[in-house]
Amino acid sequence: MSSIERFISQPPFIIQSSLAQLRYLILSEGIQASNDKQLQRLRCYVWSVLSRTSMERSTQIYLSFLQLGPAPQPILQKIKNDTFRTLQTDPKFITVVSEESLVRCLSCFAWQSLQMQRNGSDSKIHQVSTYVQGMNVLVAPLLYSSPSEPMAFQLFSKLCYTIIPTYLDNNLTGVHNGAKLLDICLKIIDPKLSKFLSDNLLTAEIYGIPSILTLSSCNRPLDQVCKLWDFMFAYGFHMNILFVVALLVTVRTKILKSESPMNLLTRQLPEFDADEIIKLGVGFVAKIPSEYYNLLVQHLTEPNLTIPYDDD
Repeated sequence: MSSIERFISQPPFIIQSSLAQLRYLILSEGIQASNDKQLQRLRCYVWSVLSRTSMERSTQIYLSFLQLGPAPQPILQKIKNDTFRTLQTDPKFITVVSEESLVRCLSCFAWQSLQMQRNGSDSKIHQVSTYVQGMNVLVAPLLYSSPSEPMAFQLFSKLCYTIIPTYLDNNLTGVHNGAKLLDICLKIIDPKLSKFLSDNLLTAEIYGIPSILTLSSCNRPLDQVCKLWDFMFAYGFHMNILFVVALLVTVRTKILKSESPMNLLTRQLPEFDADEIIKLGVGFVAKIPSEYYNLLVQHLTEPNLTIPYDDD
């Protein structure tokens, strides 16, 4: 039994100190298990604890939306336009998660969003769309890493409504703010690479939107994406921007030597090692001025941000 398994099997007496200890265990040891099913249960439980996601009525809630059937048109068509191609280059994913599972989960989310809109939920929940392109890839690691669809659905709801609501409004406000912050962070961390991309008219709006919107789950391999998510559930999904910078830095030599950097960056990036990306990303934190780091944290939930940018 791993340290994390032993830790979460004990009742937490002081929530904040227990969460701090769990975060440290993820940073120092990572989530480990002896087989895939055990890993699914452990990872899902850890993610739910870190995000304060209750699984108490997950099956009941999921079934209540499932009984409504597929999402209404034209939402269902938008969902199906995306689900058939979700992570199709990952053979392990397609053996674990079916397209039908993706459609069911996203349909239930659409019904839930419609219900919230009718009930006049608070403004942050109002911002979240019933479906936007990219949600199919965003839900993929959750279905892959959860022992059941209801548990994945609960985590997906928490992620969309509470953790990254600005990413999923009709204008993808947080995603575009994230792209601006990615440009800024890259300029601070690697000025040479930043200038090279700028000279080639490659801003994060052009190459970075998929990695930002999907919290890096569009990149390969999915098992390494899940390790990034372990860290981000523990320390914050704002770190994804720095992880994208880290990914760029790891392939900077290829980018700088490429005759067509646009093709290199707008197609699927090379496979990455999560431990290397996390180490680099954490190291970058100290280089980011506090005003920009605060914006990294805020842009996930606050749509009305002013992001200063020095073009010099």
